[in-house]
Amino acid sequence: MALASGSALAQNVHISRLYEQVLENIEFAEPGHPLDSFGVFRIDEGRTVEVELDVPAETSIQIMGDCDEDCFDLDLAVYDASGALLAEDRLDDYYPIVNFTTGRNGRITIELDMVDCDAVYCYTAYSVFVGG
Repeated sequence: MALASGSALAQNVHISRLYEQVLENIEFAEPGHPLDSFGVFRIDEGRTVEVELDVPAETSIQIMGDCDEDCFDLDLAVYDASGALLAEDRLDDYYPIVNFTTGRNGRITIELDMVDCDAVYCYTAYSVFVGG
């Protein structure tokens, strides 16, 4: 049986912690907004990850971002299908949260910007909560 390398184990620890944070976010989501989807990414400082999602049209949405302990500033922006900004959190922190209502088209793009990471790369996650 082969053992995983030290760096692989460290990556797994970061990913596991982010999954735990996503589950903790459920407790802090707006009432009536169950968890709809989430994702975890590895991202370099100064880089951006974009995720396209289909969510219900004309619905209240809350999105939370998280990152690992090497991350000091993560920004979050959400755009509609036409590229118009729906919401953003560009505060100097590692836990961005946005609330918005989708338009007639439920296609959104989530943009996560790794502004400040104290390592070669950081792990980040997003959680999408959809109002019912």
